[in-house]
Amino acid sequence: MKVTIVIPTYWQGAAAKSQLCRPESDLLYDHAAPLDSEGTLGSTLASLSVLKSSEEFTVAIVAASTGQEIKQAVELKVEAIMARFDYDFPFLMIGPDELVLWRRRLAAAGFPQYDQFLSLDGYANVRNMCLLAGVLTEAEVVIMSGDDQVFEDTEYLNKAKQYIGGRQDGHLVAGVGGFCLQPDGSYLLPVNESGWQEKWGGHKAINEAIRAGRAAPRLKPATTIFGDNLVMHRSLFASVPFDPQLPRGEDVDYLVNARLLGYEFFLDNELWVRRLSSVECAPAWYRLRQNIIGFANERAKLLAQQPGPGIHEVGVRGLAPYPGRFLGADFHDIVVETSMEMASEYLAQAMEEEARECMLNIAISKAETRATADPLAEYLAYQSKWSEFVQILPEIHIWSPETGSD
Repeated sequence: MKVTIVIPTYWQGAAAKSQLCRPESDLLYDHAAPLDSEGTLGSTLASLSVLKSSEEFTVAIVAASTGQEIKQAVELKVEAIMARFDYDFPFLMIGPDELVLWRRRLAAAGFPQYDQFLSLDGYANVRNMCLLAGVLTEAEVVIMSGDDQVFEDTEYLNKAKQYIGGRQDGHLVAGVGGFCLQPDGSYLLPVNESGWQEKWGGHKAINEAIRAGRAAPRLKPATTIFGDNLVMHRSLFASVPFDPQLPRGEDVDYLVNARLLGYEFFLDNELWVRRLSSVECAPAWYRLRQNIIGFANERAKLLAQQPGPGIHEVGVRGLAPYPGRFLGADFHDIVVETSMEMASEYLAQAMEEEARECMLNIAISKAETRATADPLAEYLAYQSKWSEFVQILPEIHIWSPETGSD
């Protein structure tokens, strides 16, 4: 079973020279490392040495930056980190230089319409480049990890391959989700029992899903998944892309999209990685805004469901407690309560501009919940083109293990 482990890595400008995470101009990623730091990617790559496997696997690194002006610097940084490791398995590096060459080859082959899939801007596009890495390396299985995760379980690969592609409860096991231990060894996220976090209730809902997923039996249908520990069968990643309409929460949205298209994810309570300590660079009001847009989009998809060939009904109840908490009719009420509380906390710190952004989040939520666009139709059109793109890739040879991108 040919496996490719894919690790997206996110970087921002040097902390010593620029203001961190500028919502007005940057793409914001939760844990983007400053260029003048070592980040955590090196620790992730070093941890690959613990993995036992009777079969060779490939490792792909996808390098993303918060701004256009630092893309080349990020690529050089990541290449320098990768150069420290001399492993027997092959590496594939996907950065801006590779995408320039791949776009040229697409155009030369007469397929310029597919260059929309060659992007490193935004979580979903980066994740799609991870899926593309699996396609290009002819993997049967893609394992999605993160640059702030480390492997400590020597049997991780064997566990990851144990169920994928088999049958469970009459369904193909197209995807398997694992868990991410916190730096302190807990499986659960920290929960704030007061303030805006308590009003929002996201960590509490996620922890409920984790507790259910950690219970027996070992393998069970997933109500949520975690993007830094995913195992995906080729039948899934060759057919189902991440939705670039979402600025955040692309992993749980992927679960919804997969179900809509007839693919099932299962949780494996023995599949785990450990999360490293890292600093969130995006401000709280901005992360909330991205969540508002993402959940409103996801909710609109579910409301737009119509019986049709190849479409399977997905209900909110089957997504409880998370993301189901944010897909019901009371979603806007949750946003209002959370935003008001967050604004009051900012005002208590004399942060008036941030408080105004919180109030703007309420208006954005109201607009999003009343939007008349059909995000499901847009996604299905995008998904259809993705499937076409994957099918024509063997004709183009934009990358090969023998020549790389040269």
